[in-house]
Amino acid sequence: MGNIRYTGGTGVPHKGFEDEFLTHKKCSEWWYATGYLEDEEKKLYSFQFTLAQIRIAGIKFHMLLSALTDIGAGKHYYAQHQDFSSKRVTSDLSETTFGDLASIRYSRNEKSALGDMELSMQAKEYELNLRMRARKSPVWHCEDGELQMGILDDPKQVTYYYSLTNLSLEGIFILNGKAHTVKGKAWFDRQGGTCRLTDPRTNWEWFSLRFFDEEEVMLFSFPRTGYVDGTYVKADGTYRRLNDYSIAPLDFFTEPSTGYRFSNGWRVKFAGVREEEYLVRPITDGQFNVFFYELLAEVINKEGSCVGYCVVELLPGARNKRIKPWLAFKRKG
Repeated sequence: MGNIRYTGGTGVPHKGFEDEFLTHKKCSEWWYATGYLEDEEKKLYSFQFTLAQIRIAGIKFHMLLSALTDIGAGKHYYAQHQDFSSKRVTSDLSETTFGDLASIRYSRNEKSALGDMELSMQAKEYELNLRMRARKSPVWHCEDGELQMGILDDPKQVTYYYSLTNLSLEGIFILNGKAHTVKGKAWFDRQGGTCRLTDPRTNWEWFSLRFFDEEEVMLFSFPRTGYVDGTYVKADGTYRRLNDYSIAPLDFFTEPSTGYRFSNGWRVKFAGVREEEYLVRPITDGQFNVFFYELLAEVINKEGSCVGYCVVELLPGARNKRIKPWLAFKRKG
């Protein structure tokens, strides 16, 4: 039996980090962790954990989206599960859990009340167990934690948004019967609001640039309306809003299972930040789930050196006039 602890309001304007970590009854929202891993042979992997509370057409339910990608082999292991009764979901300040399939458990460290995390995910092909530790305090993104979701003349099209952008990680995973010891970096998001996710204008292209020198850049772009917002996080944990930048797609492709068109490869420019211009180059093909297409990319500077990794998240409405919200009711894995 699940247990969900609620907080009041919609997160806009926000209260404290711990208040907004709890569930908001009137919001679509998500707890989201992504990261990259290297095993003892320096082979590269990536993972994704998303627990989402979704409100579509008057229906509210929870969904687990979990994925592991073997970058070298070009293989994705992806699953999605729904819970319309909330009986499988536990969500409070100590854990975010979906049955026995996936969980993150939280405890305090010097950076945050939620700064030490233990992540566990299980699927048919793998078992993943990671210890993640925040190396910076949480960051309120965009305009003091408020992100207008592409539609500027409607105050309801907004989300609260904060992150722990820099977590060290280590652990073990078992893939197809073989155990791997891994180390890497992770990023944790807490976001949600009253916006209509079924409106293509609110659909985004999201870039989380994770530089090897411990700085991060978050870019949230809405191609249908041209609106952009973001955050620049320095190595010492200080941060500022970043909303003067451009993202130029270098190519496009059609995702075969849905017919959706997505951008692929990007040149990003942000004046006055770091080297100001980078190529975001996919390392391998991404994975489409019911809501977004996600991939891991290299961040390449002007000299051609890889200076970081970037997790890219692309929603279908960003480049397609019509989307298929009923895909949210499919089960996989």
